Amino acid sequence: MLVVGLVTRLATRVRFGRSGSDTIPLERRSEAGNAPIGLARVNAPAHIAGPTYTASAAYEEETEVAIKEPSITASPNRGLALTVGAILFVWGILGFFFAADGDPGFFSRQGGMLWNAFGVNPPLALIWVMLAAVLLIVGLGNTIGSRNGNILVGAVLVVLAVYGFVFVNTSANIFALNTTDNVFHAIVGVILLLTAFGADKENLRALRADAARA
Repeated sequence: MLVVGLVTRLATRVRFGRSGSDTIPLERRSEAGNAPIGLARVNAPAHIAGPTYTASAAYEEETEVAIKEPSITASPNRGLALTVGAILFVWGILGFFFAADGDPGFFSRQGGMLWNAFGVNPPLALIWVMLAAVLLIVGLGNTIGSRNGNILVGAVLVVLAVYGFVFVNTSANIFALNTTDNVFHAIVGVILLLTAFGADKENLRALRADAARA
């Protein structure tokens, strides 16, 4: 009876997220008529409860798992936010130095060349640094914030890519964008958006359910 009871209860458990240290399960549901953990059932003498009590207590102890924030490696949104944030930060800082190689002026259409590939001027370098700051902050924060940050930054990069493709050879190109910039912005922006809308679904559901119950 003990083995059957344990197998039945374990088979009906509901968990969200991955198993192990990064598991984010839904709150344990008490069976109808049973007292919460730590009350009557837990305090019942073993000689009265018998095997049923033993199986129930073992199950409750094993399933006492707190809902917690997924680690950076367990959350695609957090990992991607930190990765892209670090890249954009490096791009932005270096961009301020390489921008000086181009024509003078803050909104110069003929900016400098970063690694002989990316066109850059001070406004574009500033945008990269600001977007990097957003991603690094949310990536070090939590999964929900990282998802929202990825959506925001991804949308900005996609818009910047479209802007660049449309105005690259016109006087409206105030960010000194070239084809390499546009392709880079488009690829990174799309990856951020796809990850935000397609990853961490189980983690997000569990975290939101826990917040709603709090």
